[in-house]
Amino acid sequence: MTAGSSSPRVACVGDLVTDVVAHLAAAPRPGTDTPAQIATYRGGSAANVSVAVLAAGGVGRFVGCIGTDQAGDLLLYELSDIGVELSVVRRGNTGTIVVLVDSTGERSFLTDRGASIDLDAVPPRALDDVDVLHVPGYSFLEGALAETSTQIVRQATERGIAVSISTSSVGALEAFGRERFLELLGELRPDYVIANQAEYSYLLAGEEALATQATVVTNGAAATVARDRDGNEFTTLPDPVSVLDSTGAGDAFAGGFLVARGQGLDLEESLRRGNALASQTLGRPGAQLED
Repeated sequence: MTAGSSSPRVACVGDLVTDVVAHLAAAPRPGTDTPAQIATYRGGSAANVSVAVLAAGGVGRFVGCIGTDQAGDLLLYELSDIGVELSVVRRGNTGTIVVLVDSTGERSFLTDRGASIDLDAVPPRALDDVDVLHVPGYSFLEGALAETSTQIVRQATERGIAVSISTSSVGALEAFGRERFLELLGELRPDYVIANQAEYSYLLAGEEALATQATVVTNGAAATVARDRDGNEFTTLPDPVSVLDSTGAGDAFAGGFLVARGQGLDLEESLRRGNALASQTLGRPGAQLED
């Protein structure tokens, strides 16, 4: 890849929600109490990636729909305050995701996406001066957002903007439909697809690429792999890190990886940059990179 911008602008389309994160002392017991440490944070995959882009040295832009309530006011203020550009419409109620984190740091989600799924048109100038467009798989699942996400990918491709799509979760892929998601990738032809090992295995049993430039597969503490369309494979191991909470680690990886690619770095170095940023959020509660 040729040299790019020193501060590439990455637009991220999708959710901005309140995360209620519960660190469980034990598995939930039906009909009685389970001790937990509970806190609220800013969340949503697209918002998380836009923040990670800033942390990686790029310019992050969040594109989405957010509620007109006080929760939405606060979330937008937080994003703007740390320097994320906003391209939003407002209606309805802000979504909430309950994140249950077990003793190993693994998380499960209870999801109410609220107004996030109501983005019914691409906001004006959402793609102006953008180098990379990132769309989480969640954004294709439901509501008006699903069609709008397809539209903005097509617009980005027409304008020569690199496109990244993440696969989000096995549950999201199951809800969308495996064959349908593969057809969508074939139709949109993103430059990058970012998946974890479980998501990649669900979509494809073989060692295949899903994207025109590179398919990236993360695998926790095991090697991260990028496969290009020519069959070349690039591998790097994440640095060992103590895991408090894996929420948002994939989003942090995406931000670090995409900024590196936007800067013109090769795939191997881009994998290292993504892993380094992901490791920062693993030691923090919620999907947090900033203090």
